[in-house]
Amino acid sequence: MAEQASTRCVLYADIAGGVRLAVKLGEAEAGYAVERCLNRMSRCAEAYSASALELRSDALVAHFPDADSALLAAREMRERVRALPPMSGIKLVLRAGVVPESESETEQEDPEKMAALLVESHNPDSIAVSESLSQRLSPSMRRMLGRFGESSGAVPFPVLELGDAPPPTPAELRQDAMQSQKLLRVSFRGQSWVIDTAHPTLLFGRETGNDIVVSDPRVSRQHARIELRNGMFYLADSSTNGTYLLEEGSPEHCIKREEFALSEKGHIGCGFSVGDNMLDAVAFALD
Repeated sequence: MAEQASTRCVLYADIAGGVRLAVKLGEAEAGYAVERCLNRMSRCAEAYSASALELRSDALVAHFPDADSALLAAREMRERVRALPPMSGIKLVLRAGVVPESESETEQEDPEKMAALLVESHNPDSIAVSESLSQRLSPSMRRMLGRFGESSGAVPFPVLELGDAPPPTPAELRQDAMQSQKLLRVSFRGQSWVIDTAHPTLLFGRETGNDIVVSDPRVSRQHARIELRNGMFYLADSSTNGTYLLEEGSPEHCIKREEFALSEKGHIGCGFSVGDNMLDAVAFALD
């Protein structure tokens, strides 16, 4: 199965500093400053295809079609609020929390409440996301996250923070999307496996802990593996007798203590030639 980067997400964001500003300038001036922030935040949300957008007195709630859009919108909101000059020495800052809408399935809570809880439990000028949301991000977006130094015990799930690193370029996001669609189908003795971004490694060998167990005396306990890295599928040997690779349109060759980029289709022999024992050969095909 491919990584579920399209899961819908909810963003809760509010403005910190409005109360201090109201004490110093009065509620009317403070309210105007907060409203100006919310208007900027609203435009950011709309630019990233937000739906069910709701503005409150000092907060915004929006739903996004995927995790990348929600996080990019939150980051741009923070930058726009940061760009506003201080008023009477008081700086307004963004606080945001993002969770997948499916968070409620495990926590039995409204996902909006879960996102608001992230906001209340962490420092101003921060963007907090649940760890389950991070698993739905593209690899380039996921690299922008780090763990909070301290997290409130009020939050019932692991939390990550969006840092200040520049966002991925459109080209990087397109590359992520292309890679997430790649998968390699592997079959052995009537069983089948899929290698993709969600399951990037497949192990085979004589030991029962491997994904594919080949019962042949020439097979090492942990013989070889196939890995998906940077959009390419690699066969890596770690055996005593080597791994034989027979690809369509090419002669068979043996890989020993090295790795080899796989083509579209072929068979793998663990310690033996594919031609000598086709029954125990591992077949693969790029989808």
